[in-house]
Amino acid sequence: MAVSTSTSTLPLLFLHRSTASPNPSALSFASSLRASPLRSRASASAAPPAETLADDLPSDTPPVGEGSGIPMPSSIGEDGEELAPKQKIRIKLRSYWVPLIEDSCKQIIEAAKTTNAKTMGPVPLPTKKRIYCVLNSPHVHKDSRFHFEIRTHQRLIDIMYPTAQTIDSLMQLQLPAGVDVEVKL
Repeated sequence: MAVSTSTSTLPLLFLHRSTASPNPSALSFASSLRASPLRSRASASAAPPAETLADDLPSDTPPVGEGSGIPMPSSIGEDGEELAPKQKIRIKLRSYWVPLIEDSCKQIIEAAKTTNAKTMGPVPLPTKKRIYCVLNSPHVHKDSRFHFEIRTHQRLIDIMYPTAQTIDSLMQLQLPAGVDVEVKL
């Protein structure tokens, strides 16, 4: 198969022959393929020019680049103490049975809300599955096996701004025996 070159198609990339090694400064594009201005022709008619956008801004707004609304690391530390809670109680519940863990979550949230503490949750965490494989018969039927699994359901509750009354009401709760409670301050 013969490849013919025609003068009607322009190659995408020209290499200057003045340098021995090709480097990025030696590469040039055909004039028809050079990058056009940032605004395309269609968007140029739809959007106002940049000068009119700058004139429409109120005089009290800082110029672009200054005071862009992103807090600097030094300013985060000053305001962070006011925004972050002083203390938080994190309660993690685990159970094998879903209705038990849901009832326990409702009791904890009701006890916290009666003392005007803010609650976040319950957040369902991923269920852990432990699968046990047991041989059906050790001698003849070695390929026959039983599979047993234990699913551990987990919930997470955060209590923000707890008071002494909140802690007392949480201590007096009678939770079912099938629920494991882990409390972190």
